[in-house]
Amino acid sequence: MKKVRLVSLILSLALTLGVFLLPISNNVNAESTKVKENKTKQLQKLNKMSEKTEKTKKKKFKVSWDKKKGIPNFISGELSEKNINALDFLNENKDVFQIDGGEFEVKKVETDELGMTHYRTQLEVDGIPVYGAIVIIHTNEDGVITAINGQAEPKLAKKKWKKSVKLSHKDAINIAKKNLNFTPDENTFTVEPTSELYLYKHENKWQPVYVVELQFMEPYLGREFFYIDAKKGKVLRSVNRIVEAAETGTGTGVFGDTKTLNTFLSEGLYYLHDTTKPMNGVIRTYDAQNTMDPLDDFNPSPGVYVTDDNNNFSSSRQRAAVDAHFYAGVVYDYFLNNHNRNSYDNNGSDIISSVHLGNNVENAFWTGVQMVYGDGDGVNSHALSASLDVVAHELTHAVTDTTANLEYENQSGALNESFSDVFGILAEVEYEGSTEWLLGEDIFINGNDAIRSMEDPTIFGYPDHMDDFRVLPNTREGDWGGVHINSSITNKAFYNVATNIGFEKSGKIYYRALTSYLTQFSQFDDARNALLQSATDLYGENSTEYNAIADGLAAVGIGDSTTTPTDDTFEPNNTLSDAYSISSGESYTSYISSSSDVDFYTFTTGGSGDISIDLTSLPKDYDIYLLNSSGAELDKSINANTSSESILYTASGADTFYIQVVGYNGANSTNDYVLSASFPTGQVGGEWFYELESYDTPHPYPNNHTETYTYSKPGAQQVAIHFSSFSTEAGYDFVHIKDKNGSTVASYDGSQSAFWVVVDGDEISATLDTDFSVTDYGFTIDQVAYFSNGSLAAGIMNKVQSFDELIKVSDKATSEDYIAPEHGPEKTDQ
Repeated sequence: MKKVRLVSLILSLALTLGVFLLPISNNVNAESTKVKENKTKQLQKLNKMSEKTEKTKKKKFKVSWDKKKGIPNFISGELSEKNINALDFLNENKDVFQIDGGEFEVKKVETDELGMTHYRTQLEVDGIPVYGAIVIIHTNEDGVITAINGQAEPKLAKKKWKKSVKLSHKDAINIAKKNLNFTPDENTFTVEPTSELYLYKHENKWQPVYVVELQFMEPYLGREFFYIDAKKGKVLRSVNRIVEAAETGTGTGVFGDTKTLNTFLSEGLYYLHDTTKPMNGVIRTYDAQNTMDPLDDFNPSPGVYVTDDNNNFSSSRQRAAVDAHFYAGVVYDYFLNNHNRNSYDNNGSDIISSVHLGNNVENAFWTGVQMVYGDGDGVNSHALSASLDVVAHELTHAVTDTTANLEYENQSGALNESFSDVFGILAEVEYEGSTEWLLGEDIFINGNDAIRSMEDPTIFGYPDHMDDFRVLPNTREGDWGGVHINSSITNKAFYNVATNIGFEKSGKIYYRALTSYLTQFSQFDDARNALLQSATDLYGENSTEYNAIADGLAAVGIGDSTTTPTDDTFEPNNTLSDAYSISSGESYTSYISSSSDVDFYTFTTGGSGDISIDLTSLPKDYDIYLLNSSGAELDKSINANTSSESILYTASGADTFYIQVVGYNGANSTNDYVLSASFPTGQVGGEWFYELESYDTPHPYPNNHTETYTYSKPGAQQVAIHFSSFSTEAGYDFVHIKDKNGSTVASYDGSQSAFWVVVDGDEISATLDTDFSVTDYGFTIDQVAYFSNGSLAAGIMNKVQSFDELIKVSDKATSEDYIAPEHGPEKTDQ
């Protein structure tokens, strides 16, 4: 990938993504040029501000991309002047993230031991937070912005979203209660139910949604989240987010060894309450009495206080509580002594544990407010509180909840689990002085088992490389997308790092990444960026520690070794739908960033003739494939090693083709390859022709309605339709534009001025898809056009309604064709 300035890099990506969306008339070209100029000025402002250092040196940007959204997810470098207002800077430059509406608001500010300040911001539109849209601004001790990272939401419509909110928070909570699979009473919930209003994307539609959280212990352990339509009260989604840990381990109390405990004396009884820590709260431990009963108003957790009249907690019943209590103190000390973190929330809050949960429960949980531990089954496993790494694992979930808040699903959930495993190992090493790299090994009665190995995950059937990443359903049965399974990949990466630079440095880097850089929906690539930036903050760019992070992650297929995230002008181009459009006779320099990276390019021939493709300057064994418009293979070149690749193919006529560049057997490198292609172009001798064809949706259109208008012109190189009027319910009712292969190239909603839409190939369709409420005008098509070397036979215009009735609109000859100006569709006069 080429290294270019942030301005040109981001701008080129924006223009690439817009290739099918921009009309190509003179008027539209003028309009798009103005947009480009405005964008350039905005980005140049960012670039100019970043260069105002003391020595006025030009500083390098490093940019990593969210390939799905087409926006940056990590920008680093000296991005501003000293002592700039970080929030103002972000809002003034939100165009970088293609934010059309809304503002960022600061939700949390923390200054660390390096003097860096981290501003965790939330994107809000019409005063409503956008779910998961968290961007963090990082400044150094001089107030210079050094990094911006997170998950923004581009092009979210700016509208009066609050007008569609018809329910109250109380209404949402009551709906959630009614949708439990049991009937709750006044004593059911262990904490007060909560409700938060968000803009939430459900089935590709943004809408105001209440996220309700209900926590309870009976009739099952629950931390249920309900996502409720704030307008109609429909439950869109529900999920039990109890954070589970199947790993368990040793505890000296359970195994009979003596621990020194901090207890509390009151009225002749000693309690497992540790008040000796420099915290506002207390470390408290309870006995759940083998039930999951809710507490009375006096107790803040399930069960009863664990007490003793002589301060010698030595009975068999007390041993699990002794371990839970003692190890909670050990983990508290680890975070305080190594990371200056006071309790899980850094506010010194209570640390609460309950043991003897249920009967023969072989698990431990973080409930969102406390830890709970089962007793094991007594046959294969001991009480889970007997293991330090289990206690540390659960308490780290609490740290994650109050920092990155990693969503417990898919890759973000795997990171949630992995960071808990990491600090489970680190706390164990701190206390015991060594580790076997096993999680949960000590609680197994036979002594020859464990749940996971960080050194070799495969011995327990888990993946240790991205090549073996498991794609699982986001359900409880699917382990919420494999959170306990795919976490082993990043666990192995930590093993690689820690065995290189040691536990102390590794712990500092991982803690900083978790608390300062990761956000709710961070993916593995985001974790790499966060870890590399944390290593840079602590030890310097290209330091031994930095390289250890890069190499450790690269070894499991996450990124490249000893390099920072770099810039690719052509990304995202990992799929056919994201293929980068190339021109005949031009050369393109890029690279394969990882074992999972694939680069796609596309071009359209104007007629028959030879297609010549060359791939040269190969750093690794790369192959190229030529694909047709449907993605089927036409030809390939798969020479061994770093030999150049070439394809010569004869096109039979005008068509769209794709080039795929891929590393053989996962080969990848940050060194560049060079791709060039020559082919018969479609603009030689070609002209735009216009047809006066019209089509209208019903005005207004009905609810729950789908209809498709299709314009087909056999032999055309490109086709286009002109919307003279367009208005749908924004965010709910959409018009999807597709090419002849059925690929969606654009989607529109809301109110739009008259515009053309152009696609490659000889067929274009516009599908109106409406929801169950609120209608609008719809659209009117008043003209169609095609690009060809000459006038073609009559086109075919069809309409298909949702009930599959096919109505032929027109098949008459093109008696009113117009010759287009050289730039394409602009003829709209009737």
